[in-house]
Amino acid sequence: MKIKIKLIAIFFFIFQPAIAADLPKEIRQGSLVIGQSLDADEIIVDNNFIKVSEKGHFVFAVGRDHVEPISVTYLKNGSLIKIHQINIIKQDYDIQRIDGLPEQMVTPLDDEIIERIIYENDLIKEKKKINLNLTYFKDSFIQPTEGIISGVFGSQRILNGKAKSPHRGLDIAAETGTPIYACNEGLVIHAEDDLYYTGGTIILDHGHGVKSIYAHLSNVKVTVNQTVSKDDIIGEVGSTGRSTGPHLHWGVMVFNTYVDPQLLLD
Repeated sequence: MKIKIKLIAIFFFIFQPAIAADLPKEIRQGSLVIGQSLDADEIIVDNNFIKVSEKGHFVFAVGRDHVEPISVTYLKNGSLIKIHQINIIKQDYDIQRIDGLPEQMVTPLDDEIIERIIYENDLIKEKKKINLNLTYFKDSFIQPTEGIISGVFGSQRILNGKAKSPHRGLDIAAETGTPIYACNEGLVIHAEDDLYYTGGTIILDHGHGVKSIYAHLSNVKVTVNQTVSKDDIIGEVGSTGRSTGPHLHWGVMVFNTYVDPQLLLD
């Protein structure tokens, strides 16, 4: 049986997604892979069943440090249709040093602050688990604000000389008050003016676990459960939370796996 697969290759600016006849044979670390099967009713990615929409759309992420080939299995009524293997192209990541941050923002010592951070982290973890039936993820993404790219995905950050987790998004430096637009249609699942690390923060859900996060905002202009269209203004650039200057931190994830926003635009 011939299986028809459409791949939306998500990669900077407002170009329409490229359509291929099948999933790629190789893909970069940090990629978002979007496909459509007109035959399979179940998709397994590396032994994990993933959601398939009524029209056959599915999506999964290739993590920053993923190195092993990915196996995608297509099933119809429990029977095997095909297995497709994707090899991984390794990325080179930058080392970024940031000095001069207040020590409490690098290594919090105050018990009250630590409790706040734990509470906020748990809150965000719960948001990441949401798995809606929306399929907004299949449309092209746009850069959410204009500015200078000041931080890239995957870079290892050393804050005040202390190694921290790799950067999980794209930083876009711009003046305070610069409009921020929704990178794609989505449902607002989080809108907060003051988180400890990320300050003014918005999370949009694009379906099937795909979410975009916008951090350090000076002004949050949306509310939870609001549906926004691509290009709608959702907030303004700021320097709230752990920040050394006005910029937007823009991240994209599938559940807890972050992908490179730059690849959504290239």
